[in-house]
Amino acid sequence: MNIEVTSRCDTIPSALREYAQERLAGIERLGEEFEKSEIIFQKEHDEFICEVILHRHRGEPFIATSQDREGRSAVDDAANKLEKQFIRFKEKHSHKGRRRRAGE
Repeated sequence: MNIEVTSRCDTIPSALREYAQERLAGIERLGEEFEKSEIIFQKEHDEFICEVILHRHRGEPFIATSQDREGRSAVDDAANKLEKQFIRFKEKHSHKGRRRRAGE
């Protein structure tokens, strides 16, 4: 997966950039390969805003936004939101438990 890290205002510390890339690389373990992901940082009033966009091969992308005083916490919250979205999506679109026998 191609991970792009950008900033809208200030420069991003390299440690935060590496942490965000490592954290998002673990999302692929959920069972789908994503085309690319974008991590967008913004800083307003001493708080980091982290927006993560996961582009799928087909369909709408998954988007999560988080705001926190520390950059790592914002990344973790956004990644957790994405994982929940993805799990909900998979449960909704899974046909494994919906099979019915003919005649019922």
